Amino acid sequence: MTMTDPVRNDNAKAGSPALRIANGIGFVLDRVAMVIAISAVIAIFIALMLEVTIRYMTQAGLGWPNEVPNLLFPWLIMGGIVLGAQRGSHIAAEAIRGFLSTEQLRMLLSFIHLLVAVSFAYLAFLSLQVIQITRTQVFPMTGLGQAWAYSSLLFGFGGIALASLVNLVRVVFTDDPRTLHQPEPEHTL
Repeated sequence: MTMTDPVRNDNAKAGSPALRIANGIGFVLDRVAMVIAISAVIAIFIALMLEVTIRYMTQAGLGWPNEVPNLLFPWLIMGGIVLGAQRGSHIAAEAIRGFLSTEQLRMLLSFIHLLVAVSFAYLAFLSLQVIQITRTQVFPMTGLGQAWAYSSLLFGFGGIALASLVNLVRVVFTDDPRTLHQPEPEHTL
């Protein structure tokens, strides 16, 4: 992967300030989601390895490492989901795309990205209620609130909404929307 945004379209009208801003936001969102997902995997692995090592050496566990997956696994999942949304890597039905003209495809993709952005922005708003409800529930060993784990919903839903808006701008400003999110050659048949 290069230092540029992994889904940036070389055929897009690069002079557009909206496209430059969208690509910058997309780049930052991609990196933040990647750091969250990788950090969660590393922290879960280290905590569980520490628990296993201490249990093996002393016949007694630390206790708190068993709660780490409950706290961080939702962040791992949401980080991956946001990465997939940002990069256009989710499973998609592509049959209709071949039958549409460039402008018809642009209109369809614009509608889809707008619908996804609005839907997930609303879900992000609803996740604030879930966070508020779970604020008083705590994990017994760490004392951390379960709201911390549920905050991953806000990141995930908000990240998907933001990624959809970034992709909406890309669809609008590209010469041909078919060129967005081209798979790497090793992922094609």
